[in-house]
Amino acid sequence: MGNKVFSLDTVAGIQRDGTVFDKNFYTDGQWVRFQRGRPRKIGGYRVISAQLNGPSRGIWVNAQNGINYIYSGYNNGMESLAIDNNGVGAGLTEYTLSNFTASDNNLWQFDGFYDVSGSGLQTLVAAPCQNLNSISSSTNTPILIGDITGSTMSQIGVFTNSAVLNSTTTMAITPTNVAIGAGQSISGTGIPANTTITSSVLSAPNLGSVAVTGVAGQCSCTSTAGLFIGQTVTVSGALTGSATGITSGITYYIVATNYTTTFTLSTTSGGAGVVTTAGTTVGLVFTLGQFQAVTISNAATATSGATTITFNNNVSVSGGIVSLHPYIFVYGNDGLIKNCSAGNAQDWVSADANETNVATGKIVQGLPVRGGSNAPSGLFWSLDSLIRVSYIGGTGTPAQYWRYDIISSQSSILSSQSAIEYDGIYYWCGVDRFLMYTGVVKEIPNQMNQNYFFDNLNYNQRQKVWVTKVPRFGEIWWFYPRGDATECTDAIIYNVRENTWYDAGQSTGTNRSAGYFSQVFAFPIEASWSKSVAATVFTANYVLTSGSFYVYSDTYETSAIVGQGVSGTGIASGSTVIGITSSNIKTLGAITGGSLYTNGTYTNVNLINGTGFNAKATVVVSGNAVTSVTVTLRGSNFLVGDVLTATAASIGGTGSGFSVPVTAIYAQGLQLSLATTATGTNALTFSTIAGLIKLYQHEIGTDEVDGQNVLAIPSYFETNDLGWVGGGPAQPTMVGDNKWLRVDRVEPDFVQSGTMSLFVYGRPFAQAQDVVGGPYDFEPETGKIDMREQRREIRFRFVSDVAGGNYQLGKVIITAEIGDTRPYGA
Repeated sequence: MGNKVFSLDTVAGIQRDGTVFDKNFYTDGQWVRFQRGRPRKIGGYRVISAQLNGPSRGIWVNAQNGINYIYSGYNNGMESLAIDNNGVGAGLTEYTLSNFTASDNNLWQFDGFYDVSGSGLQTLVAAPCQNLNSISSSTNTPILIGDITGSTMSQIGVFTNSAVLNSTTTMAITPTNVAIGAGQSISGTGIPANTTITSSVLSAPNLGSVAVTGVAGQCSCTSTAGLFIGQTVTVSGALTGSATGITSGITYYIVATNYTTTFTLSTTSGGAGVVTTAGTTVGLVFTLGQFQAVTISNAATATSGATTITFNNNVSVSGGIVSLHPYIFVYGNDGLIKNCSAGNAQDWVSADANETNVATGKIVQGLPVRGGSNAPSGLFWSLDSLIRVSYIGGTGTPAQYWRYDIISSQSSILSSQSAIEYDGIYYWCGVDRFLMYTGVVKEIPNQMNQNYFFDNLNYNQRQKVWVTKVPRFGEIWWFYPRGDATECTDAIIYNVRENTWYDAGQSTGTNRSAGYFSQVFAFPIEASWSKSVAATVFTANYVLTSGSFYVYSDTYETSAIVGQGVSGTGIASGSTVIGITSSNIKTLGAITGGSLYTNGTYTNVNLINGTGFNAKATVVVSGNAVTSVTVTLRGSNFLVGDVLTATAASIGGTGSGFSVPVTAIYAQGLQLSLATTATGTNALTFSTIAGLIKLYQHEIGTDEVDGQNVLAIPSYFETNDLGWVGGGPAQPTMVGDNKWLRVDRVEPDFVQSGTMSLFVYGRPFAQAQDVVGGPYDFEPETGKIDMREQRREIRFRFVSDVAGGNYQLGKVIITAEIGDTRPYGA
């Protein structure tokens, strides 16, 4: 029988479940995805920072004014990194956390909260709940809040306010504060431990039977709801009694009182009592200004004027947080869902703030959902159900603000970080299947790798499963610990656009503990879990200037990366590399002084007009011309021959004509975290700091890039069986030819960079051992690959494993014929 030409037509996706012979899909692959039904290599990744403490147990990204703030929570704290839209940034900011407990069980959730006055995203909310070892952990943890661009976080719902004490169980708040209400804990001078608010009532009562005693400004009364220093008293009516010194139409201030029956009035707050004579105040009405009468559980131990009291709403939960603007929701044990008042993260007592238990199981995750007229709305996952919460606007008596609907009571969720929204549809991983919500809960059909995932998941580490998405390619990624691994080592991928499943093949790019795709920064951000090991990387000579944060070298050290430790003479203990520059100014030539400048010494002058940037100098002007230029910051990207100058304003007056050439450059400059302590050229030792974590920008380039180090990312895909006994290369059904397939030629059709290799796999029977042929290497311009390979059952594996390697499969042509039944391997 003569040769036949077939096109390679394996169906998109990698099918792991079932036998190799019984598949129409690709049978194996690593770091490969599918687009337009064809395999292509997954993108590369590069190190943004090698200094994370960790491993990270939660990442969130927020964009502000062209800067992307990356927040990462780990066992002992929280840190942030600011990068531009190219992924370039400065060092880490470590947060100061109040009401925080360090724990190896901390698993973080983050969200932002908007100011309803229209100022934009202002605050960051974080939940460091102790769930890492057990999704059903009942340990409650304070929820933290802070400025979105700050460096401190403290417990939400904790605030201070002025209050007046009178050694009883009543205290007054003026002016009033709607965030103060029953159930709050309070503390401060004069407040016994474990005191709470039992009630809070707004009041502005009239005072009855008021008489003037004759002491300056002093009155007595027989009926009052409480008298406190600082309260206002408004007097109205026409006096027909015998008192003097009290005038209708004036607002007075209580400046002294026994808190029950006597008070002294002044026309100014804290001023002297008004001049009065004893008598009755018939005809006058005395009205207290509005205040909050607050009843507390323990009598105050002090009588005072205004004092500062701390109010605590005790917002502490075991589940997490989500912002359903303008509300913050927290959730946890026994189906607890609780929210603040609209737009006020400190108010958990107003009418639209609510607390309820909507399920028997713990709530572990919440996400915003499109609510239509019932907005805001959210979905909340308990351990065994899905609940929808919708705003209904204060209807009914008593007013109800929220409706809680059980969408499904027969659901499950594998981990609290395994649910994600993609284009209005919600996807998550249950304990034994994959699920979605489109208005109703549905199972996501998966005949490709469901067994592969659940049979090999380290279920004891289920809470380390986390999900992200890559919308450009229509993908949802679930990272998970495979086999005996205690951290994530693989990812299962659902492609909603291609409607198929595949996995990452345990590529090193899946060794990630947390990540986030922000939709604004165009790349996924992911953190490794692998801790660095202390080791010396290299030693090189650098030039130091005492008190500087920069060191310079005549050679470019490719092993230098951000995050390395630096030691040596003149280097402060604990110093690290936090920035790398190149082509820094070393020396300047003869100065052209110019004229009409103002005499003086000018510091931090920007040197401009060269090819580089960020160079600064101290400039001396004498005789109205520049006479000295001392470089203080050597900048980056300069060339020998650049002619530099400065603006007239920066060196005095309206002069002109100053210039100075660059005569030599340093190849490399390093910014250190601590200032140097000596000058001169010293041999510095650069080392890896133990216990730090790398943060990656994914889907960039084709390789793993770590500083100047570029490593190839191996990628391959393997076809289904193509032998005649399985129907042939282009037919999925049996044709009855019990013959071998002999391949004479493969014609590659790839969008390709770098060398690729073709391996031929096959066996005589479905359960027999594979025999591998190859590699057959081919380049982007290779037209054909000639070979003499025959197998009864045959598969092709295409591999890319070189730096810069990339590919997208087109339509590969196979030239083959029916072989014979010679002994296997003949």
